[in-house]
Amino acid sequence: MKKYKEGGLDDELIEKYIASGHSQYFEPLVERYEKYAYIYAYSLLNNQFDAQDVVAESFIKAFTKIKQYRLGSNFKNWFLKIVHNGCFDLLRKKKTMISLDDIENSESFYNDAALSYNNIDSLDFGEMKKHLECLPHELRGVVILRFYYDWDYKTICEFLKIPMGTLSSRLNRACSKLKNMMKEE
Repeated sequence: MKKYKEGGLDDELIEKYIASGHSQYFEPLVERYEKYAYIYAYSLLNNQFDAQDVVAESFIKAFTKIKQYRLGSNFKNWFLKIVHNGCFDLLRKKKTMISLDDIENSESFYNDAALSYNNIDSLDFGEMKKHLECLPHELRGVVILRFYYDWDYKTICEFLKIPMGTLSSRLNRACSKLKNMMKEE
């Protein structure tokens, strides 16, 4: 069987996978979006092992539910929504085990080695990483989607299924908190 060329459009790969059932058509999608998914999961979870687990589980979920994907929509956004939901499911499970005070007083899990997963340097959190860790997850997520992934407001609202006012409020709160943290240094 001929190997499909990498770089094909996502929808073409998905159609071929659905029609044939051959994983060779799904593998380029994994390769293309694994790093984005990992960075997003890691930025929410601050734990490389949890992020890797969520990404792996998200690919399995996407693989098994690919027929629910609407052709013509954006696969990357659809997949990152699965990752997003997986992260928040994990955070809800862990919420009963870890108090916020424990997190604030503990040593950070965030480190450059984890962020540079397979030498990723496209997202440089720089000095902001320690401040981002202090933000609540829902604020951290909108900051990352807006300023690091450079998504527009409409895309973020659709992705998170929140109104524009809620997004604007979260971004304002996040920026205000970040500004105050930076002033305190």
